[in-house]
Formats: sequence, structure tokens, C-alpha cells
Amino acid sequence: MSRRSQPAAPLPGRPAIPWRALVVGTLLLPINAFWLVQMEMATSGALRGTTDLGPYPSTLSLFANVIFLLAALAALNAALRRLRRAWALSQNELLIVYVMLTIGTCLASVDFLDVLFPMLGHPTRYATASNGWNDLFVRYLPSWLSVRDADALKGWYTGSANPYAWAHLRAWIVPVLAWSAFTLTLLFVMFCMNTLLRIQWTRNEKLSYPIIQLPLDMTDPSGSFYRQRLLWAGFAVAGGISLLNGMAVLLPGISSLPIKSRDLTPFFPNPPLNAMGWTPISLFPFAVGMGFLLPADMLFSSWFFCLTWRVQRIVSSYFGWASYSPSFPYVNEQSFGAYMGVAALAIWGLRQHLATVVRQAWEAQPLPDQPISYRAALIGVVLGTIALILFFHAAGVPLWACAAGFLLYFAIALACTRMRAELGPPAHDLHNGGPDYILTAVFGSRAFTPQALTGLTWFYWFNRAYRTIAMPYQMEAFKIGEQRGISMRGISLALLISSLVGLASGCWALYAIGYTYGAEAKMASHFPGFGWEAYNRLSGWILSPRDTDVPAALAILVGLGFTLLLQMARMRFSGSPFHPLGYAVSGSFSLSTLWMPLLIAWIFKVSLLRYGGLAAYRRALPFFLGLILGDFLIGCGWHLFGWLLGVNTYSFYF
Repeated sequence: MSRRSQPAAPLPGRPAIPWRALVVGTLLLPINAFWLVQMEMATSGALRGTTDLGPYPSTLSLFANVIFLLAALAALNAALRRLRRAWALSQNELLIVYVMLTIGTCLASVDFLDVLFPMLGHPTRYATASNGWNDLFVRYLPSWLSVRDADALKGWYTGSANPYAWAHLRAWIVPVLAWSAFTLTLLFVMFCMNTLLRIQWTRNEKLSYPIIQLPLDMTDPSGSFYRQRLLWAGFAVAGGISLLNGMAVLLPGISSLPIKSRDLTPFFPNPPLNAMGWTPISLFPFAVGMGFLLPADMLFSSWFFCLTWRVQRIVSSYFGWASYSPSFPYVNEQSFGAYMGVAALAIWGLRQHLATVVRQAWEAQPLPDQPISYRAALIGVVLGTIALILFFHAAGVPLWACAAGFLLYFAIALACTRMRAELGPPAHDLHNGGPDYILTAVFGSRAFTPQALTGLTWFYWFNRAYRTIAMPYQMEAFKIGEQRGISMRGISLALLISSLVGLASGCWALYAIGYTYGAEAKMASHFPGFGWEAYNRLSGWILSPRDTDVPAALAILVGLGFTLLLQMARMRFSGSPFHPLGYAVSGSFSLSTLWMPLLIAWIFKVSLLRYGGLAAYRRALPFFLGLILGDFLIGCGWHLFGWLLGVNTYSFYF
């Protein structure tokens, strides 16, 4: 094995297992899960006296709730260091806590367990004689995967019930345990995949991992990060806006600054411009700060292609193409094809490394400081994937569809991980691009039996969107360990504990808060809405079977081909402003809300680099990091204030 591909050794004097950090992280995980569910799911008008929702920190690549907790822990740590230095956590220990909280947030997020829990009992709650669900698909739902006790479910939907009553617990325990086993297997396969890939991306290619820059700076024991004037200038701008807008919510006589998303389509009521679709403009300070961390070509591509999708819709309307299908020009399908292109490019770049990995997996000499051996990782990927396939096959999905579904899922996971490692986009959601959606589009719902379609619907809960898919966060944890010399054993144990405790905490929070507030009564309307999304679509599949959606399949190929073409152009023309990753993420819901801040960040970054060079960029960077901190800390602080006092407060995002 070459010296270049050797993993970094732990720093001398560092304990292999950071026990203190693991204890602190474990204690914070339930607090984080409960707070996150409060922010994202228990913030409806019925609870807080307004229709304003949010914030939604888990919809961003850099979790605002985790940055808030890290900042609070760093401040407490600084005080402890003054009182008794031995009590204070080291930077590496703080980063271990950060890693654990990010994994916990992935699990309790709006795009993961928040989708599963409404799906578990939705058919039992809403099946009626008029919709005919009992005959259509409820009879195909395995009892070990769904909650079938209507009486036990009533309290979860209406609230004011005891979550710890045995009648309630008994109804939920089997399906929650079954899906928990599935989730842990899913996380384990991702962990094994990251083990196989990490040396190539972190050491050989030296990818930048921009998302981890702020946590690394915040935990620097020298404190130099907090002594930068430009940092506090950016903090004052973003925090001041958040403070002012928060006061305007509490005191209506105070004017607010209009920085939230406002749709442009009402200003274009006539065709063909009215076909552009939802096109919001916003001025989120945190998004300007996160955008400034991106390379200029990725920044340009993100906002440029976001507007290009609108142009496609306008052109489609002008020429009448949209009359053939309301989905035209198939933005979601093109985006899915782009993700497949990113995954294909990643695999092509890994081909030599993976060949080396397979060869070394069977050598007797183990590699130093690996999370697990290559041999164990390869076996884990194979056996874990087989277990996932058999799980869905037991739910009624044909084996070929199970295999195809998880092939697509892990391809998307690989693409998201590569995006984050190389460039760090502020979001990567890809709505309506999961295996359930793609397989029924390519093969047609008519190709599946009602039982198979019912089983295929279970893909929806962990494929509705990919903003919090865990694989990129696991890889960033490895990068943190690599950069800081933290033992891979310590990182691996942190990932294991946070997966177990984070999963249990997320399930507990969603279960208990449901019985306390009521999913229908005092929680966000989209919470039970996730169940309607999944099962209304299933009902449509069965009642109105369709053949292959040929335009959708062609759109996937267009997205794939255009991504490869953009990559070829980048390799041939070094000055090309178009980045294939920007094309892939630009069609998403989240990027639609952030394109204008990214445009602003691009203008700032290009101007600084052109007229001041790299030195000017580095001098300005603390200001933009301050924008992120100010928005995140004051914004999350407003939610805590409102939650504790029972009043409506300002949401810094959405």
C-alpha cells in the first residue's frame, strides 16, 4: 500500500475513545430530538396562534439547531476552562459531540422519521367506505409494519392522551421496532460504503468538505475565530435582522425587513410567463453566508440552472408542449437523471481505488486506524443490502424491484455524499425522485400488483427527499477525524451511539409529542399530510393504472446525458462556468427558495476574487461566517423563547 493512501494516525496523546464526549453527546441527543420535533412539527397555528411555521433547520446542509447547541456548549466550555481547565472539553471532544448531534438530527428530521410516523397509522385512521382503502390496499399492509389499533391511534391524532399507557405502547412497539431494525441496517450499509471510499476522497483527492469549516472554526481552542471583527460585523447584520423581525412578530407596531420568500408568479399573470411556476425571491442572510463557501462555478450554476428550469416551463407553454402532460418539462425526472450522472462520475473516479480496496480486503495485514477492515466493510455492504432487500420483499415487493430500488437509493446516497465532500451545497433534496416514483414511471404502475404497489409505497418515507440522508454526514465525521487526528475507533463509536440513541430519541419524541399535542390538533398540517401524500398516490396507482411514462423516462436520460456533457465540458474547457453538481441540485424545492441569496453571494465572491484576489476572499470570509452564525443563533433562540413562554415567534427560514 502506498504511503499516500495510508490513513492519518491519531495525534499523540489523544485517547482512542473520547468517553467524556460520548457521554455528553448521548445526553444531548434526546434534548436535540425533542427540540427539533418542536420546531419542525409542533409549530402549527393551533399551538402558537399563527399560521407561520418553522424554522426548519434540518432542511439545510448545515443544521442550525446543531450549530446553536455547539455554540452554547463552546461558551460553557470556555467558562469551564477558566474555572478548572481539566473539566473543559478539548476541540476533538466538542467535534465528537457535533458529529453525534448531526446524526441524531438526520434521524429526527422532517425528511425521515417525521414521514414514517404519520404513514404508520394513516390507513387505519382514514380508511372509509367512501375511499375504499380497505379493499384497495389496507389488506396488504403487514401488521408488523403498521399500526392497526384504531383506538390506540385516536389519542395520537387528537392529543391530550397518555403516551405511556400500555394500550398505546402495545399498538406501536412492533412496527417501530421493525422499522428501527431496518433503519439501523440502512445506516450500517452507508457506514460500510463510507469506509470503503473515505481514503480516496479525504486523502487522495483531498476534497474540501466546506460544510465542516464552521464547526472546526467554532471549536478552535485558541479562540481566534471569535476575535475577528468581521465575524461580529456579519453576526450583527444577520442577527440584527432576525432580532428586528422577531420583535415585529411580538410587537406588531414594529416594522420588519421583508427577507422571506415571496413568489414572483403573481406579477406575471399572462401566458406564457405565468407557466414559470413557483419562483420565490428571498434575502436570507445565512444563505448568502453558506453560498460564499462554494466555488464560484458551483455558485453560478446553482442560481443559473434554477432560473433555467423556469425558462424551460415558459418555452414548453409557448410551444404547447405542456399540454401533453402537466409534468412537462419533467424537472424532477431530469434532476434524478442528473443525480445518476453524478453517481456514475463518482464511481468512475473510484474505479482504481475500489480495485485496490477489493485486493487489500483479503490481505492478512490490517490497515492502520480504519473504522472497520475493508473485508468487514465489503461483507457488510453485501449482507446489509441483502437484508434490506429481503425486508421489503417480505412487505410484498418483488425481489427485482427491491434490488432495483436499493440500487437507486444508494446511488442517490453516493451522489449526495460526493456533492457534500467536493462542494458543500446548502441543500440537496430531490423531491419525487425516489425508487417508488422512478420505478412506477419507468415500468408503469400496471406492471405491479396492488400488493407490490402497497409494499413499494414504504419507500416513500425515507425517499420523500434527501436533505438529511445520513451518508454525507457520516463521511464528514470521518473527514473531521482525519483532519483532527481523532481515532477512527472513536469516530465509529460516536456514529454507532448516535445512531442508536438518536433513533430511539427521534421515535420517542414523535410518539410522545403526538399523544401530547395531537397530529391533527396542534401539530403542523404537513405532518399528517405526509400520510395523505403517500396513500393518495397509492390509491391513484391502483385505481388508475398506467403504462410506462415515456416522456419521464426520456427526461431521466436527458438529465443523465446533460450532466455527463457538462463534466466533459469542464474537462475540456478549464474556464467553463457550468458545474454538473449545480445542475443536479438546482431543480429542488430548497434551492428554489435560496437562488437569490446564492446569486448575491456569487456577485460578492467573484468581485472579491477578481479585484482583490485570494487574500481579499480570505479576509472577507469571517463576515460571511458571521452571517450564518447570526441567523442560526438568534433564529433558533427565538424559537426557544417562544416555546418556553408559549408565544408566537419569528422563523428565520420559510
